[in-house]
Amino acid sequence: MVIMTPDYSALKFLSVTYQPPQETLLVTPITLPTSEPAVPQVSYTVMSGDLPSINISLYQKKYIGIVFGAGQFITAGTLYWRMEKNGVSVATGSTAITVNYRYTVQANFFNVTVNDVLEIALWSSVTDSNYYYKAYQIHLTRPLIFEPYWIMKPLELLIIQEHPVLTLGSPFVAGRRGYTIPHLDYSMGRFTGEFYGDATFPKGVLGMYQLGQGDEVNMDTAVVTQHATRCPLYNRNYTPTWTRCKALWVK
Repeated sequence: MVIMTPDYSALKFLSVTYQPPQETLLVTPITLPTSEPAVPQVSYTVMSGDLPSINISLYQKKYIGIVFGAGQFITAGTLYWRMEKNGVSVATGSTAITVNYRYTVQANFFNVTVNDVLEIALWSSVTDSNYYYKAYQIHLTRPLIFEPYWIMKPLELLIIQEHPVLTLGSPFVAGRRGYTIPHLDYSMGRFTGEFYGDATFPKGVLGMYQLGQGDEVNMDTAVVTQHATRCPLYNRNYTPTWTRCKALWVK
């Protein structure tokens, strides 16, 4: 009888360091137009220095661009917004804003790369609403150290942080989104499916963890919040920043 020894990889460590969010608070608010502007008020170009710093080479990774635009309505009205990526509309919507309330548009762009231009256009149904704040940060989601057919044994998410941490204006955290760890499916006589698989399986590879805001929920759309005094009022992601695992070769 021959006993096979599992072919495990060496223990791998993934360390992720997030860049501080870029924030701008205008001294003089800009009045919102009553029709869609030709040039969006909020615009960021993704630079390599904006990406989280990663200590090892990854087989797979995705980035989420989280962009904010915020201001105030003096009289009640309707806020209109559009998300654009490289000049192409991603999503659009509208929200009724209460008199004298401040609004925050949190736009989540999924799968961004260096040189992508991420923008938010804002306009209003009333003439005395304004815009005075913007911010931007890149988040890492779906990282994968090993290529398909390696089964992780085990995964440990050891350090969890919250991002973004906004400081300008009167910031307040409305909520926090957790991450998920995609499960393993057993299919056609081998482990595959959502976590580790290949192109022959429709679910594909989701990675070691999947962030909530901008990936699991609210992908390529915006969340609009409003408050009498708090602005920006926003959601954070719980972001794993130090992870270790081994893997088992099963192909």
